[in-house]
Amino acid sequence: MSQARLAKLNYTTYHQREAYVTVLHSSEAYVCGAIALAQSIIQKNSSRDLVLLHDKSIGGKSLRGLRAAGWKTKWISRIRSPFAKKDSYNEWNYSKLRVWQLIEYDKIIFIDSDLLVLKNIDEFFFYPELSAAGNDKVLFNSGVMVIEPSLCKFEDLMLKSFKVSSYNGGDQGFLNEVFTWWHRLPKRINHLKVFSKQDDKEHQVGDGLYAIHYLGLKPWMCYKDYDCNWDMVSRHIFASDSAHKKWWQVYDAMPKKLQQYCALTKHMDKRIKKWRRIAENASLANGHWKIKPKDPRHYHIVDNK
Repeated sequence: MSQARLAKLNYTTYHQREAYVTVLHSSEAYVCGAIALAQSIIQKNSSRDLVLLHDKSIGGKSLRGLRAAGWKTKWISRIRSPFAKKDSYNEWNYSKLRVWQLIEYDKIIFIDSDLLVLKNIDEFFFYPELSAAGNDKVLFNSGVMVIEPSLCKFEDLMLKSFKVSSYNGGDQGFLNEVFTWWHRLPKRINHLKVFSKQDDKEHQVGDGLYAIHYLGLKPWMCYKDYDCNWDMVSRHIFASDSAHKKWWQVYDAMPKKLQQYCALTKHMDKRIKKWRRIAENASLANGHWKIKPKDPRHYHIVDNK
């Protein structure tokens, strides 16, 4: 029997403790995304645990919603990125390193909370640490990673975090410096919602994807009717109505009690209307500013969180 076949046999006969994990820190802006992520995994019939690490910025109401969505929640103290600028978007991204402390599991698949799972991905627990999809030929994207938790590895990463710089100031740059040897997952498991041509009016996402990584403005930050990245020329590369529709299909399949956590806030509505006016005044060729929104969340706009 070949070594590869023997390894796979040992894997299937020894039941590993496995979980999907995400992290929320610094604000509640991604609570809705995490709820949709959990629901997308559950809707694809995964039997693995769902674990969400969070800091003190996530309030009691949001935690109740996250637990109702399927997450087992666990409090963490966030970790500052040593090479990030103060108040930058990635200042606390090293909090993601806490996933290596989940030693109650043998393997985890970490997933950023702005992803949506379209197919069952349980089979990828078979991959070793560190496995991820490529950003390009030599670097990986840290939005989806197969990890083997270890307290020794966590301590090692923490020591290196003050010595090893990050090309983007955040966790992705740091992890690429530390894990110079990594295993390549297919890009279909972390399909980046970004397009090379800004003037493409279609920006379709194809079939066969395992998961979509929603770059740019997130679906829950837009109207249900269309991807509001179309309203900003600088964000056209992130716009896709077909990807947007896939996210809202998961939302529609959620229990009603979970949909309240994706409510439209006054701040979100004000921002969308502002950029719709700018798009209209500029007569942007994609024409999305002509759409009359029918998003039912309009009838239940909530105060800013």
